[in-house]
Amino acid sequence: MILLKHLLTETTIDTAVQWAKTFQADLGLTPEAASAMAANIQHESEFIADRVQGTGVQRGTLKDSGKLGYSWAQWTHDSRKTKFKDFVKFNFKTDITKTPALSKHAYAFLKYDVQTYKELKFDFNLFKKSKDIDTATEDFVTKYEGAGKPKLKQRQAIAQEILNKIKPESKQTAVKQTTNINKSVTHIVKSGDTLSELAAKYKITVQQLKQINGLTSDNIKIGQKLYVQLTKPVPTPPKQTVPTPPKQTIKDNPWDDMF
Repeated sequence: MILLKHLLTETTIDTAVQWAKTFQADLGLTPEAASAMAANIQHESEFIADRVQGTGVQRGTLKDSGKLGYSWAQWTHDSRKTKFKDFVKFNFKTDITKTPALSKHAYAFLKYDVQTYKELKFDFNLFKKSKDIDTATEDFVTKYEGAGKPKLKQRQAIAQEILNKIKPESKQTAVKQTTNINKSVTHIVKSGDTLSELAAKYKITVQQLKQINGLTSDNIKIGQKLYVQLTKPVPTPPKQTVPTPPKQTIKDNPWDDMF
């Protein structure tokens, strides 16, 4: 399992995949929407619940003063950070300015907030039906997170990696991919290259990239020549159904028991 170079070492892509599956089942998201949500959180905080915004991995309690973000989405605007603090204190009787936040706090708040947030023109009901991985990733970071420096290409590369693992392509498609290689379009691997970034650059999936080059792992070497284009469009994978979670309602309590 390769760790994308722009991610830190504490969390692997496997964690993001597991959370994406949780989002998909619990919130009724398409695989694309679930992958986009997980990718953005992975990029921001690697799902470290008590992560404090800054260089490297900084952990601890929430700092009320200053503009530092905190927890999963590293929110930099004070209104949501304060909302998160109040939410945890109300529902879990925990003061995260004194005790570090936990994953259950971060997920409960995300689950509540993502369904009720109306600023930045974020429409959760529209987002949850997303079918395009790049658009879903962009919508989440710009309309929900509101990140100052989104580094969209990196987030989209992570999202595609996650999607490849929760929505694998059919065996029939995989067989056809190996016979439709455009051998005139190649890429010479250079320092820092990863399969996920190359796949995003050449608009194919990591799985396709591995298959057309006969790769059995995600490891690539500097100077290695890779075929990076197919000669024909790849058939669309069979549509997968998403389990619908039990219907939830928002009660008079501003933070109900949705989680």
